Amino acid sequence: MDSQDLDLFLQVARHRTLSRAAEAVHLAQSTVSKRIQMLEERLGYPLLERGKGLKRVALTPQGEAFLPIAERWQELAREAFEVNRSKPRQHLVIGTVSSANMTFIPELCRRLWNRSPRVSYRVISLHSVEMYDEIEKRTIDVGFPLVEQTAQNVAVTPCFSVPLVGVRLKQGGPRRVDVRTLPAETCVFVPWGTSYLTWHDYWFHAGQKPWAAVDNPLLLFTVIEHSEQWAIVPRGIGHSMLATGRFETFQIDPAPPQRTFYKITHKAPRSGVAAALRLFDEELAGTIRDGFPDIYTDIRTGRAERSSKRKLGRTRP
Repeated sequence: MDSQDLDLFLQVARHRTLSRAAEAVHLAQSTVSKRIQMLEERLGYPLLERGKGLKRVALTPQGEAFLPIAERWQELAREAFEVNRSKPRQHLVIGTVSSANMTFIPELCRRLWNRSPRVSYRVISLHSVEMYDEIEKRTIDVGFPLVEQTAQNVAVTPCFSVPLVGVRLKQGGPRRVDVRTLPAETCVFVPWGTSYLTWHDYWFHAGQKPWAAVDNPLLLFTVIEHSEQWAIVPRGIGHSMLATGRFETFQIDPAPPQRTFYKITHKAPRSGVAAALRLFDEELAGTIRDGFPDIYTDIRTGRAERSSKRKLGRTRP
């Protein structure tokens, strides 16, 4: 596909008139119209709405769907031409879950920027299971899933763990709360993984339904607006909520199992990726050690408290 034709289409989509698009690329309006028609013929569907008396150009539904594809195509074309022009750089594609994007990933990205030489990156949000497939396909170079599974070409390493704590509106409540006193009917429930669900089902009867359930922890910042509401979150998210000045955290006794993040990479990374991963690992270690020493426990150092060693410690009601 001709990149110039794609550029013409993007100019038309941007200016919404053929005349302004033609001015932007220094071509006659008739030439732009003809090139767009040729592009439509190659694609097999119309990109622009055409009709007499229309002063502004509108995209067809197919044109709207094609627009982001054309933008990505142009970006890839630019990157392809720049390969031989620019100095080689360390670059990684990082797969993360949404809760990681709210906690340690921003600090890790800052470190990748501030180090010398810099490591450029692209962060993609994925579900944990999806990351293993993307590593196998080499679509991402490193991932941080919350589940451990076996894959032929994927190296899996337990990376760090994070405790779960309770959170509620700021009210000067007790710092430690017995789980049996927490009312399920005022809970905003977030499914924090298999081990957490096992713990939750043990302490809360099947008939005790939470008041609300969300799958994106960002919603907790807005949906918790009454003093009786509460939720359970990883300590890193708890710190972010504390920073707003509206919330307080509390320990739950007995505590929910810690969440373990795993680091996954391809067993045979390409040479350029392998070099970047060595620099990446240095900044990851610094992020855990220096950036969030009170939130994360570096499993690789052997200091982690294994949740499997914890006992429930009490008899459920």
